[in-house]
Amino acid sequence: MPSTFPTHPAGILPLKLWRPRWFDGVALTLGAASPDVAYLVDGSGLPVWPLSHELHGLIIFCLPVTLLGCLMVRRAIPVIAAHLPAGRTFALRDYGALRHSGHRWWITVTSAIIGAASHLVLDGLEAWYPDIEYPAHIVGLAAMAMIAAIIGRGRLLRRWHGDPPPADRHPVRFWSVVAAVAVPLLAVVPFLPAAFLPHTTGVRVLTALALGLLAAAAIVGGRRAAPAPSPA
Repeated sequence: MPSTFPTHPAGILPLKLWRPRWFDGVALTLGAASPDVAYLVDGSGLPVWPLSHELHGLIIFCLPVTLLGCLMVRRAIPVIAAHLPAGRTFALRDYGALRHSGHRWWITVTSAIIGAASHLVLDGLEAWYPDIEYPAHIVGLAAMAMIAAIIGRGRLLRRWHGDPPPADRHPVRFWSVVAAVAVPLLAVVPFLPAAFLPHTTGVRVLTALALGLLAAAAIVGGRRAAPAPSPA
């Protein structure tokens, strides 16, 4: 099956480049990955699979998962982006501008559903043509790199959303928290139910890394320097 990231998001993000005002890029990206969130609980018996990959699951499962993800990403992204490399090709620090989407709620909702629906379409294509799985991974990686380069070189995020909000940089503290949260979670992944399934383990690895970044953003972003004493 196509990889949760980057293949699935790469298949739908061109819509954002085509009509940036019509689509919420964060919702498209998270929506395209949302059906695979069900793999976190593979082997647990919870009734989320195959629900997440069915048409009614787009509303029942994928939409709330995506909206929650959008909320967390927008809260954390200024701090995360401030700690990413400052290269010109991808302009990763510009992603802090995603803090405020500027989209109406229905744009975010429809983008989330379209993203999730695109996931089912790509999975269906590969079910019909199983030999394309590994080429699809390569194409997805190349397409995502090209999309990121187009966004970065054109400074499109600043054009769409304005300048990123200010965020203090504390690299040692930030990456220490990422490691402290993500590494223990990654160590547990091989021992979880259904760990022998590559797609299940892949989603759990992505989730562990995401939780590390979110925790670091909350801790580093939540610390503020004490106000300077007022002059006597």
